[in-house]
Amino acid sequence: MESYGYIAMFFAMAAENANIPIPSEVILGFAGFLISQGVFEFMPTFIIACLAGIFGSVISYFLGLYGGRPLLLKYGKYIFFNEKKFQLTERLFDSYGGIAVLVCRCLPGVRTFISFPAGVARYPFFKFIILTTVGTIPWTWLLVWAGSVLGSHWRDLIEYNHIFLIALIVLAAVITLVFFIKRRGK
Repeated sequence: MESYGYIAMFFAMAAENANIPIPSEVILGFAGFLISQGVFEFMPTFIIACLAGIFGSVISYFLGLYGGRPLLLKYGKYIFFNEKKFQLTERLFDSYGGIAVLVCRCLPGVRTFISFPAGVARYPFFKFIILTTVGTIPWTWLLVWAGSVLGSHWRDLIEYNHIFLIALIVLAAVITLVFFIKRRGK
């Protein structure tokens, strides 16, 4: 990224969000470090990283939509994929897909892969884009900001990622619980 600038960051973030396991903590943490060194600027970094994340998520969504189901039906029968399970997944996404996409976009590790099952389940594309955008913004902002504040210690983002993950899982569990309690009350 130091050599090729924002273009390299865009392609790395797009690849990460298209299910290629490149940790965003590394990409955005280093981008934040480059901000602290005066190589990048905060707002362009943030905006380009968000656009790249959305772009990569769209690729993953369409891979799931057009290729995921046939591929999993053909080769996944050995690991228990069948049409009945896809229909169940579609019903679950119809009921809880929005909250799943939004919450998963904020969880390390999971955030990269939620787009593919959303495509497989045929979750409405417009809703998917909105929720992906809303979920991408805080994660991207946090990592770019943290990397810029940490400066040369940006690698600490990777080391402390598990603490952040636990905090987000607890927050997601509380939000999900509140959602189910409210829904059950109706």
